[in-house]
Amino acid sequence: MGSGATAAMEACLVAERNGFTWYHVEDVRGPALDDLAGRFGLHELAIEDCRNLRQRAKVEEFDRHLFVIANNVHFTSEKEECFFGEIDFFVGKDFVISVHDGPSRSYRAVRPKFDADPKMAHPGNVLEAFLDWLVDQYLPVLDRIEDRIEAIEERVVGQPSPAILSEIFALRRALIEFRRVATSMREVLHQLMTRPEPWLKSRQAYFRNIYDHVIRALDFVETYRDILNGVLDVHLTATANRTNEIM
Repeated sequence: MGSGATAAMEACLVAERNGFTWYHVEDVRGPALDDLAGRFGLHELAIEDCRNLRQRAKVEEFDRHLFVIANNVHFTSEKEECFFGEIDFFVGKDFVISVHDGPSRSYRAVRPKFDADPKMAHPGNVLEAFLDWLVDQYLPVLDRIEDRIEAIEERVVGQPSPAILSEIFALRRALIEFRRVATSMREVLHQLMTRPEPWLKSRQAYFRNIYDHVIRALDFVETYRDILNGVLDVHLTATANRTNEIM
C-alpha cells in the first residue's frame, strides 16, 4: 500500500473507539475506497456500486460484511420534481464505512451524536442513526408536495389552463418517484429487521420504528395521489365547461 494511499485512507478515519472503527469516504473515485477494500475485504461489486451513482436502496450480504445502499429524497418546487440521492454503507461486526459522493448532510447530522454518545461506537447504532435521519426527511418533502397540491386546487376551478395541467402531471410523476424510493427503503429496513447478526439484532426495534415511518410516508403518497386524481378530474370538467361556454 503506497504512502499516498495510506494517507488518503487515514484522512477518512472518523473514530476508533472500544474496538470499533468508522471511516467516512466522500471521494468515491479516490484511492481511499480501494485501500479500505483491501483492508476490510470489501467486495469489488460493492465498490463498483459506490462509484456508479443513483443506485436504488438495497442490502447485499458478503462474507465479512453487509453492503447497504440507502436513499434520500429531494423535491424541487421549480420543476415539480422528485429526485433521490444515495449513501452507501459497509457494515461489519466491528466497523462501518459510510460512502457518499461529496459532502453529506446525513454525515453532518450523525457525527455530533456519535461524538457525544460513547454507546454510538457500534455498527448497528451508526447505521440506524443514518437511516433514521434519512427517513425523517421524507415527510418534509411530502409536506412541500402537499403545499403545491393545495395551491393548484385553489386555481384549478377558476383558471383551468394547460400550465396547471402540466403541474398536475409533474406532481404525479414526483409522487411516483417518491413511491419507488420509499418502497425500496421499506424493503431494506424489512431485511435489517430480520438479520441474524448480533450487532444488528440489538437495533431491530429501532429499525422497526424507522420502517413504520416509511409506511406512514407511503400512506401519504397514496392519499396525495388520490387527491391529485380528483384535482385532474375537476380540471378536465372545468375545461370542458369553459369550452361549452365559448361554443
